[in-house]
Amino acid sequence: MNRMSTTSRNLGYMLTLLTAMTLFSCRGQEKSSATARVVAVKAMVVKASDREMTYTYTGSLEGEKQAILYSKLSESVDDVLVREGQQVAADQVLISLDKTGPSTGYSSARSVFLNAEKNYKKMESLFKEGAISESQFDGSRTEYEVSKANFDAVERLVDIRTPIAGVVTSVKVSAGDFVAAGQQLATVATTGHLRIKFGINPEDIGFVTKGATVRITSDVVPDTATGTVLSVATSADPTTRTFQVEALIDNVSGLFKPGMFVNVLITREKLAGVIAIPRAAVLTLDNQQLVYVVTNGVAHKRPITLGSDLDGTVVAGSGLAVGDTIVTLGQNYLDEGFKVNVTALN
Repeated sequence: MNRMSTTSRNLGYMLTLLTAMTLFSCRGQEKSSATARVVAVKAMVVKASDREMTYTYTGSLEGEKQAILYSKLSESVDDVLVREGQQVAADQVLISLDKTGPSTGYSSARSVFLNAEKNYKKMESLFKEGAISESQFDGSRTEYEVSKANFDAVERLVDIRTPIAGVVTSVKVSAGDFVAAGQQLATVATTGHLRIKFGINPEDIGFVTKGATVRITSDVVPDTATGTVLSVATSADPTTRTFQVEALIDNVSGLFKPGMFVNVLITREKLAGVIAIPRAAVLTLDNQQLVYVVTNGVAHKRPITLGSDLDGTVVAGSGLAVGDTIVTLGQNYLDEGFKVNVTALN
């Protein structure tokens, strides 16, 4: 009986030992497999550069000089004589309303003017011949001048003119449309210089001052333009709680147009010789920011401290040196000691 117990115990010890050896062997193989794994990544060589910390706002451009034309009558549109983007001269007719419409009084005013003009010319000849008195002649001249002024005023109601030279930035109506008194018809603006108004947050008010340089960019314009802050409001808008800023933009290329929605960039601080890396390259593990640094084809975790955000990149305060190679894509598939294949290096 004792021999059988001893034999059973020995068999149990052997099974336990074999199981432990098998588990240890499997774990070793798993670790070896992980270490041998090669991950394809993209990387960049760390460099120092001069960067700017900027505030970004948004706003809509206007011409430095801008005229919005309205109808003063309720009448049909007879003709639209210009198109958007067309250069026009001051006092040029852009849109004509129906002169025969009942609200214009055009035909009546024209008839009175033509009769007065005809009579004035007749009286002028008679006065030169001495056939009428000076007071009679003055009366005909006054009648002519009054009728002409009245006709000119009526004509300006139906022939919509621009008071400034510039570019037609919008046309709101077409021939045949019926417009109401007070309805917007078109806009003309100068484009050499453009104005922009935008709101800034209270915490930014100390960094945005009169005379500061601004830059504008747009997704639809392959260019930037610069300008100067003209004014900063001294009190916040009660609705938006922002302070309004107005700037004048020098539109040298002419590519920016009134009505465009653009980004406004104002430099807060210039940083010299800093290391800026893509924000996406940074991982956070256990409340610690880190990147993977590649050395001899092997990825190693490198804790870093972060500074200012710079439009998609971030300043590395410490932990990196110029010349280090860091992983910028594929870092989520890495662990300490993984072998990597750098497929693209920037």
